[in-house]
Formats: sequence, structure tokens, C-alpha cells
Amino acid sequence: MPASNKINDQILADVMLNQHKLAASMLTNSILEASDDRLRRDYQSILNATLGHQKQIFNFMAQKGWYQPPAASPQEINQAQRMMNQMQAQTP
Repeated sequence: MPASNKINDQILADVMLNQHKLAASMLTNSILEASDDRLRRDYQSILNATLGHQKQIFNFMAQKGWYQPPAASPQEINQAQRMMNQMQAQTP
């Protein structure tokens, strides 16, 4: 098997990170759609654990230099904060 086709730690970590992102998205949708409060709390608990795991995987990959998201500029941060403030102001 050529070396380029071998599964390595970086590939496994990338798959794990992407699966946790997908799970977080699916759990968020489930929380928003849950009509039963107990089920909603269960989903929230699982989501919190999933987010914690995702952060651990992210930190591991960043430490290894395998995942380097671009840093936001001060202008981008200010724009995001303005957008969030606008959204909060519009929420009843």
C-alpha cells in the first residue's frame, strides 16, 4: 500500500473533528425541535459533551500543527459583534 493511502493520526483526528461538528449540528437541530423537556435536556447534555470532545480534538490538532484556522482580523471581530448585537436587539 502506498504511503499516501495509509491512515495516520492526522487523518483520524480530522475525521473525528468533522464527525463531532456534524453531531453538534444534528444535536442542535434536535434540541430546537424537541417538544419534550426531558428529551431536550438529554440532547443538551449530549451536545455539551460533544462540544467538549470537539474542543479537545481541536486543541490536539492545533498543537500538532494539523489544524490552523485563520485568525480573524479586529475588523472581522467587530463586524461579528455588531451583527450579534443587532440580532439580540431584534429578538423579542
